Amino acid sequence: MISLSSPVTDSLTVDSVIESSADSGARRVRDVLRAGARARNTILIDDEENIVQALRNGIRLNGIYVTNDPPALSDEVRAAAWSDRIPIHRLARAVADELFAGEKRTRVFALATHPHPYTLDDVARRAGDIVVLDGVRLTGNVGAITRTAAALGGAGIALIGSGLTSVFDRRLIRSSRGLVFTLPVALACRGEMHRFLRDASATLVSLAPDGTTPLSELASFSGRVALLLGGERTGASPGLDSLARHRYAVAMRPSVESLNVSVAGALALYERHRAPL
Repeated sequence: MISLSSPVTDSLTVDSVIESSADSGARRVRDVLRAGARARNTILIDDEENIVQALRNGIRLNGIYVTNDPPALSDEVRAAAWSDRIPIHRLARAVADELFAGEKRTRVFALATHPHPYTLDDVARRAGDIVVLDGVRLTGNVGAITRTAAALGGAGIALIGSGLTSVFDRRLIRSSRGLVFTLPVALACRGEMHRFLRDASATLVSLAPDGTTPLSELASFSGRVALLLGGERTGASPGLDSLARHRYAVAMRPSVESLNVSVAGALALYERHRAPL
């Protein structure tokens, strides 16, 4: 936790002003933006809410960038910059617009050292139910499920066939509101799941439109659950789905084919959250 005992004044002192896209600081940002999730050593974190989550979870920031004029930061971020000697840079508006090229210009962002990736063992060691996302590729859905799992006491998430090379992808950080720094989200392959389920002492259950058990009964299931969710079009892979002990379904009107996977996952996690201990 960051101490706010450091001096915080009304005016924000910046270490440098970047007024040209040729500046080394601008080039560093451009390189990370171009590399995206392929960048092995550095990640980009948009918005103060996500930066605060990173700081609270021990992520090392290498620099903070502000794009508004006059520059402003929250007390918590400023205190961290002061205590950890994190440089603060102000990007001229034209430079920020060029770097983000058509995207909505973020008011504050940070470059940080890429954290050590989570593993399935990190997920297994934590208490609570587990979410297994098989073939869910939209980062918005993954982020939303991450937020819900963090809010409702989930142990973590196993991501299979997501197309991501890092869970600290800029898009996933944004869509999870920085909670990907709090909740273990591990990339995995389908072949690892047998060992993982055994080591985690979890029973695999699935949520599918053709499930035969009402979702309301999930609350009464005894023991730790690994909740399997597949992509909206194809569902979970047959190999994993065949391992599920129970297949649950959300009761809904037949005129609606399916729910968004993040909504379905939220309903299932809520059922588990309200289960008596």
